[in-house]
Amino acid sequence: MAEDVSFPFPFKPYDVQESFMKNLYSVLQKGEIGIFESPTGTGKSLSIICGALKWLKDYQAEQKEELKRLISEGVDDNQDDWFNSFLQKQEKNHKLLDAKEELKFLTEYENKIKNLKNSKGSKKIFGTKTDLFHAKKMKVLDDHEGMNDPQDEHFMVDDEYNHDEEETITEEKRHILKIYYASRTHSQLAQFLGEIKRSPFKDQITVTTLGSRSNFCINESITKLRNLSLINENCIDMQKKKSKKCPYFKNLSDLQDNVLTAVHDIEEIVQLGRELKSCPYYATRYVIPDAEIVLLPYNVLLHKPTRNAYGIKLKDNVLIIDEAHNLVEAVNNMYSAEISGILLEQTFWQVECYLKIYKTRLSRENLRFIKLLIQVSNAFIKFLKQLPCKTSKMISVSEFITLTETGHVNMFELVKYTDSSLISQKVHGFTASRVAKGITPSQDQTTNDPPSKISNTALFLSQIKERQSNKVVSNEVKENKESNVQYKPSAIFSFVEFLKTLTFPSVDGRILVNKTSSMEQSSLKFLHLNPASHFKDIVQEARSIVLAGGTMQPVSEFTEQLFLPAGVSLQRISLFSCGHVIPPENLLAIGLASGPCANPLDFTFKNRMLPETVKELGSVLLNVSNVIRGGVVCFFPSYDYEQFVYTELTKSKMLLSIAKKYKIFREPKLSSDVDRILSEYAKCISFACSPNQSQTAMSGAILFSVVGGKMSEGINFSDNLGRCVIMVGLPYPNKFSVELQEKMTYLNQHILPSNGKSAGDIYYNNLCMKAVNQSIGRAIRHKNDFASIILLDYRYSNASVKELLPSWIVKSLSFHQKFGSAYVALRKFFALKNTK
Repeated sequence: MAEDVSFPFPFKPYDVQESFMKNLYSVLQKGEIGIFESPTGTGKSLSIICGALKWLKDYQAEQKEELKRLISEGVDDNQDDWFNSFLQKQEKNHKLLDAKEELKFLTEYENKIKNLKNSKGSKKIFGTKTDLFHAKKMKVLDDHEGMNDPQDEHFMVDDEYNHDEEETITEEKRHILKIYYASRTHSQLAQFLGEIKRSPFKDQITVTTLGSRSNFCINESITKLRNLSLINENCIDMQKKKSKKCPYFKNLSDLQDNVLTAVHDIEEIVQLGRELKSCPYYATRYVIPDAEIVLLPYNVLLHKPTRNAYGIKLKDNVLIIDEAHNLVEAVNNMYSAEISGILLEQTFWQVECYLKIYKTRLSRENLRFIKLLIQVSNAFIKFLKQLPCKTSKMISVSEFITLTETGHVNMFELVKYTDSSLISQKVHGFTASRVAKGITPSQDQTTNDPPSKISNTALFLSQIKERQSNKVVSNEVKENKESNVQYKPSAIFSFVEFLKTLTFPSVDGRILVNKTSSMEQSSLKFLHLNPASHFKDIVQEARSIVLAGGTMQPVSEFTEQLFLPAGVSLQRISLFSCGHVIPPENLLAIGLASGPCANPLDFTFKNRMLPETVKELGSVLLNVSNVIRGGVVCFFPSYDYEQFVYTELTKSKMLLSIAKKYKIFREPKLSSDVDRILSEYAKCISFACSPNQSQTAMSGAILFSVVGGKMSEGINFSDNLGRCVIMVGLPYPNKFSVELQEKMTYLNQHILPSNGKSAGDIYYNNLCMKAVNQSIGRAIRHKNDFASIILLDYRYSNASVKELLPSWIVKSLSFHQKFGSAYVALRKFFALKNTK
């Protein structure tokens, strides 16, 4: 039993860590589904590693002992025992043979890994010296981490999931029992790998980390392309062509052995690959069968074709998904797809040009499908063009097929053709090569009635040319034209992805049709509504699944939208939430109903613009500046409201009064400015909190941030950087959003009400509170940290709101109807901390 298990740990674990590991061990032992909430700063990663690996090693030992027992018992050969029929003897013989084969496999694996590790003493194993990387540190992560989406690092597989890779691992190797660990970003995987290196298990396990070609490729002729799709395409092509074979796609065995020998991060594996002249990308993939831990990004795990292409086997293995608070949205987003009007037109043009050039070389079947692609893209264009401007409506897939008059097309067959023929890559390569030769769209245009203006097509082609020339596109263009092709490798990839969604069960999604005054801004979007339909395979295959995160509330969406619809019983789902490692006196959580002038703090949509509401907010910030030395992070429900408050406080001169104590920073709209703002914010606080600063000087800085923005997740405001987090109101999403209304309607139709509330309303409230929890979780990052959290809105006193806050915050939360008592509590809290 887990209660009797002792866990190796690099230091004496906290009580919450001990409890976490025991519960995790129990979940894995019973083959359950576990939802684990552990606040940041509580050592969650180490608890996962030591708890899960302790179970893995125990399970391996028990498995071997059981196999030996079965073999030693043998088969009952008593011919006089009439109870033993021939079939029973046959069954026992098969079990015996299976046991012997399994034990042989495990023994051979153990010997192989043992020999590899022992070889360190007899021959050079590259990359074992820590100073190997001190001279010239690789910057693979920094260079490529945000290339797919400059807003964040959530997407990690580049465009690999946009098309099924044809070079799946052909050799079916037997897999050992393993733990798959998935997180969203390369930096999160790197941090987890660093914790493995700190753990007592670092020399006892085999690990591989999966990533994209842009992270692993060492062939400069490919990496210089920069365009993620081109990297994938050229790599695959080089595996096929004997005359142009990649020189690094050889000697993989040496690099594979090195990967299995010790725990290596991506930078180290890339360096090993350079030294051995061996491909890190394929080496890390090919060792999956022999690895006990496989680290992989969300997109590889959640997208089944990509999962299969990588050779990932979830059957009877353990899956741990970290940072899982947005897993439901991640699954839905993975299988949603959007294409703008201009990309539809560009797809039409690209395929039309491709057909013109290669028509005489194509087989009859290829001709038929390519013409179908042209017909379907043209049908979608006509459908959008005939709609009146300012149209935004949701329709079913079947209705969309009818309205676009594409019912005669077998979408399943067409999608299958795009995968097997790699037509997307071919058309994309064709288009790129034409641009490289300087052929203009007007020279290539084949129709009298082109689907788009030449200027639009020229814009698209110039963008491709710029990317190929490694020219930097301005951040303003990137930020302000997200609906454009800036982040898409080619129009046809987006088109094919949209086609694939039309083959999903019609009940699982809807088509959002958006028509504006221009085709460039008009779009078609498949909105996926049923995450369980694509998560079901994962649930059914894995032995056990663990979802972990700092704030997992509300957990009902995981049970009701992922697990129960996938056939998991409630009895198999285990919930665990631990407190924080900080002592209770290190956190002050305050809910506030009114401000210093006794006006209510009512930030509902109809009242938040009122002058008295904004004045009360400004007065709260001014009073806070007189009490707290260090950094204050103030979260607003939207960019528009932050701008409104900033403008109004500037007009009233109140911002000027606040600025006497705090330097004011604002969350930038450009991602490229985030690091600069944070750096300046940190320098200001460091100077203000230095010991030689007088109490009358600048107290610190305040950072105006936005819920769901660039500062609300993934950035840690520890120690003086976040002595106070202020939440302005409750950031409910726009209930009149067409997408949100459709999602709520879907949930109401498929999930029963709970506690008198409809599933749609529960989802609506959950969206708000998840955003709150992520924002207020930015402070308190380690055992000795301390901070205050101030929730500004009378609605925080409602029981339905408080029950969705993290339990460790609720334990310290006191609600104040009047500002005076809250101010006294705040002064007392920081006076006590500043005297220590």
